[in-house]
Amino acid sequence: MYNFPLKTVGVGLRSQIPVNDKLLLVPSVKYAPQFNEIHEIYAGVNAHLVLISSVNKVSYRRSQVQPQKPNLYLSVGADYNQWFNYISSANSKADKQNILPMVGLGTSFGSHTMRFFAEVKYNALWNESNGEIGLLIYPGFIKDKKRNNCPVIR
Repeated sequence: MYNFPLKTVGVGLRSQIPVNDKLLLVPSVKYAPQFNEIHEIYAGVNAHLVLISSVNKVSYRRSQVQPQKPNLYLSVGADYNQWFNYISSANSKADKQNILPMVGLGTSFGSHTMRFFAEVKYNALWNESNGEIGLLIYPGFIKDKKRNNCPVIR
């Protein structure tokens, strides 16, 4: 995570929960460590509305995922923010604890097991923009090396 106006960096963890083909719920936690001027943590949830998908409908019940093709999505949500080293600032709306509305645009691309993502988000309450880049891991697509092969009958 990178806050553009403040030049703050951080790390995060997220999960994607599919609601349907076009909508994902994405809970996340992000942390900006003490070496930044602003030491804070975020926890929230976003809804990702897929605008361009890498999933092709094959039939009524089947879809074919083409993960190398990028997804483009709109992100809307809110984050709880805890500002650990809070001080009064020029932003009169900022406090030690905040609820921040977020809106943004993102993309993801890669393989069935791993996809890279990049997002740009805007916080209208504080008039701040931030970016996130990362790696999504899909454990359900990781094949188990152990195989249960049936014996060959001759």
